[in-house]
Amino acid sequence: MKQLKDLEGTDVMARDPLVNQFLSRSENAAAEAKRLYGAALRGLAKRILGNYEDAEEVENDVYQEAWEKIPPAEPESMKNFLFVICRRRALDRLRERLAKKRGGGEAETALDELDDIFPGEDGRNWASEIARREMLSRFLRELPQRERTVFLQRYWYFLSVREIAREQGLKESHVKVLLYRIRNQLKEQLVREDLWDE
Repeated sequence: MKQLKDLEGTDVMARDPLVNQFLSRSENAAAEAKRLYGAALRGLAKRILGNYEDAEEVENDVYQEAWEKIPPAEPESMKNFLFVICRRRALDRLRERLAKKRGGGEAETALDELDDIFPGEDGRNWASEIARREMLSRFLRELPQRERTVFLQRYWYFLSVREIAREQGLKESHVKVLLYRIRNQLKEQLVREDLWDE
């Protein structure tokens, strides 16, 4: 059977079908993205923003940005591509809100917890530093699955301690201890790699 290839020689059949819809400028691409991922995107934005109306606006912005970026972007996973856009847009909106008034719910609390790990800078900007990002990626890969999942649920998806405990079948106190230990391990790793500024 002959493979279908695009102009760059990429196997079209191996690509995410939703990415193909965006690349071909299908009028149904955004609607299909909403059908597949809308509820999860709104849920992530709502956890960050604490507000359903803002979450809906962020969700709509996600589809618009995806439409504008594809092409030229050709993500391997449309789901991951949309979630990264959603998280960034929701955090940007949260920063705008916090600049006007302090207090942002679960996301603000989670980001404040990271302020202790990354002193001398705003904890909201730590992921932009390449060396720390690479170290964090290695650190997370080396964590046992449960600890990695708990860490990501808290600091990527901004789940509350109660939600994490319920999803993981743990007591809230156990989740708090796990997060505390993981943050301390992360701090120790930063010190070992000379990425810690006191």
